[in-house]
Amino acid sequence: MTLRVGLIGTGFARRVQVPALRLVPGVAVTAIASGSLERARAVAAEFGIPSAFGSGEALARAPEVDFVIVSSTPDAHARHTIAALEAGKHVLCEKPMALTVREAEQMLEVAERSRGLARIDHELRYEPNRRKVRQLIQVGTIGPILHLELVLRPYVRGDGRPQAFDAPWSWWYDAARGGGILGAVGSHLIDLCRFWTGSEVVEVSGRVATFVPERYDEQRVRHAVTADEYASFVMRLASGAVATITLTTVAAYGPGHFAQITGRDGTLLLTGETTLEVGHLGGPLEDTSVPDDLWEQTAPNNMWARSFVRLMRDVVAVLDGRPAAGEPATFYDGLAVQRVMDAVRDGRGARLD
Repeated sequence: MTLRVGLIGTGFARRVQVPALRLVPGVAVTAIASGSLERARAVAAEFGIPSAFGSGEALARAPEVDFVIVSSTPDAHARHTIAALEAGKHVLCEKPMALTVREAEQMLEVAERSRGLARIDHELRYEPNRRKVRQLIQVGTIGPILHLELVLRPYVRGDGRPQAFDAPWSWWYDAARGGGILGAVGSHLIDLCRFWTGSEVVEVSGRVATFVPERYDEQRVRHAVTADEYASFVMRLASGAVATITLTTVAAYGPGHFAQITGRDGTLLLTGETTLEVGHLGGPLEDTSVPDDLWEQTAPNNMWARSFVRLMRDVVAVLDGRPAAGEPATFYDGLAVQRVMDAVRDGRGARLD
């Protein structure tokens, strides 16, 4: 049976998700929605999608849709997700799950009552090297985890566009709409720490910052920047491990995506999208990278698009009654991540246990 997919949003959905779904067997994209019906119709025509809607709620109720991908801006995630779940649809909600913990709790409450499958698009769980990190930790390759350090510097968006001092204004710089680096990428890194260690965050402290106070849109209209351009925080996990995460959109140089996971008996190093090394005390670093079988099959060719394909293949398998290859993030995971982000934005140390 073909799973009929509708997407709410024409940004990331158009650039990454609709093209990626062509690599997912058993899926047909039947609808797309935008706050602008004209925009939705243009994207539908571009990709040959049968139906276009001027609101996410209308798509959520559409009879030609079984599965809704909520790829709207984060301020709309709660209302679009709840509409889809109340209509009995399956849902994959983009991250960050919501604007606040309360919104995320409401989404989870509805998901628990719904007959639909509800998952969060933490696709980096499906990136081959990040999946292998979890496997190596589970078999004790580096011993008990002591601390994790994750860095993103500089930041290049998933569609290849760099974030910089002179980047034009968009919703991405508006906190009221869910903009900012903490939600965009920090949510993924928080989820990875939990995913890798199998341990919950019990304490967090940190802060966010904005360095460029104003930006101009394409019409040269000036807007105040309210979303975070920098975030740094420390998490203590229930296992006793400590994780430090630093993200910035204003650094021009650096390792890109980088993670160092230190165990009692060794260290794992993740550099960029494709390199994983393991080292033990007194020995050299050894390349243990996993080749990506989807390399250059997606457009754009990056870990976000390739990992999204694998996640959706797993979701289709689950709905078909077949075993999943991985472990997609649930709404419980999304809520756990939201609690950390809310505490970081609060700027005060918080216990979460």
